[in-house]
Amino acid sequence: MAEHALSQELLCSHGGRSVSYLLHLAQLQLLKADYCSAAAKSLQDPDAWALNGHCHYLQEAFRDAQWSYERSLSFLQQPSDTHLVLLRLGSIYLQQGQLEDLHIAEEALTEANHLNNQNAEVWAYLSLICLRSGRREEAEQFYKYAKRVSLSGGFVSDYCTVIDLLLIK
Repeated sequence: MAEHALSQELLCSHGGRSVSYLLHLAQLQLLKADYCSAAAKSLQDPDAWALNGHCHYLQEAFRDAQWSYERSLSFLQQPSDTHLVLLRLGSIYLQQGQLEDLHIAEEALTEANHLNNQNAEVWAYLSLICLRSGRREEAEQFYKYAKRVSLSGGFVSDYCTVIDLLLIK
């Protein structure tokens, strides 16, 4: 069905492949886990850079993902999935574990939290940053928020288990 819609868009775009067509094609390839083909072709668009970052992120090429995400945020118009871009960028900074990057990660996650304060993953990452920075009380507060807005099971539950163990120490 999606392939048919893309072929119709290509037929209607009288001048070749439009940016919209290329982005939709890349999104379809991303959903099919065809990450190499999904790399965005039009890099004059923040959504294309964000999509490029997602492809690298899912392949665990975190340096390339970081560069693409940072580039997507450098445009005047922000990517349509800014929340996910900021969340993953914060995750990359957190994985790097450098103190200066922890500050940047915290800023990115705080911004993601302002966009959607019901995301338990963001709260969990903020809690971990606070623990790494020696701010135990804040870590406990963010942990409580993560638990409050979390659905049972999955990623957040795993992180909350780790945070539980760290807070016990």
